[in-house]
Amino acid sequence: MRLLPIMLLMFPALPSALSAPARIAPGTGDDLVVIVNPAAHLTHISRSQVTNSLMGRLRQLPTGSAALPIDLSANAERAQFHLSLVHWSLAQVSSYWARLVFSGQANPPFRVRTARAAVQLVTNNLNAIAYVPRSAITPRVRIVLDLGPH
Repeated sequence: MRLLPIMLLMFPALPSALSAPARIAPGTGDDLVVIVNPAAHLTHISRSQVTNSLMGRLRQLPTGSAALPIDLSANAERAQFHLSLVHWSLAQVSSYWARLVFSGQANPPFRVRTARAAVQLVTNNLNAIAYVPRSAITPRVRIVLDLGPH
């Protein structure tokens, strides 16, 4: 329990993640999708590859390019993404990243405030990979994985 105050300093959003249960509305028509830049020459990516990339286990895209994973700050989308992909709550994800950062093994994905910002980063960076709600998609990005209900 001594690490909790340290974690609260490292992750200011942790108290709200610990106190509020994730509210997810699967199948609402705005399911999450994983996107990349169309020029990245990637047409599909597996769930395990996305998991490994966005959880810091792989530092490259399947094409061999260095990956720039992007995470959303919005708790609803983050909770939906992590529950869908790794079956973890936001508190578990925060704990995971605290351990990796503290040990120097990895850095968490670059975090943006909005899906629109994630789409813009992917549009402007060949190595970026992000998840966004389907409604945020533009013609300037490519969907490589649909995280909708299966």
